[in-house]
Amino acid sequence: MSEEKVQQVIYAVPPSVDGKTWAEVEKKRLEVQKYQIDKADAIIRDIAKIAKEYYGRKTMNIALISFFMIGGIAFAAGLLTFIGRLSGETFAFLAGSIVGYIITILAKHT
Repeated sequence: MSEEKVQQVIYAVPPSVDGKTWAEVEKKRLEVQKYQIDKADAIIRDIAKIAKEYYGRKTMNIALISFFMIGGIAFAAGLLTFIGRLSGETFAFLAGSIVGYIITILAKHT
């Protein structure tokens, strides 16, 4: 059986660099990484803010249009029931369907 050599990465001071210089290099490297993280964080926050505003407006517009359509249908059904063109059972079924639809819309958008 042959022994397999496992390569390991050793983070040590190179022999040609003294410890103090190496510490300064590592300190600068950490400062650069902190700067990159801060910039990335700012970009991600800006994108999240824009997405939240866009989808918030889009969702509100869809919900308002849906509620006006449902309200119009309910008003028309109520009017038809009032004048005798639609039976009470049909109106009750339609009203229950509309309430279920409203609950579904509210569950998706809240």
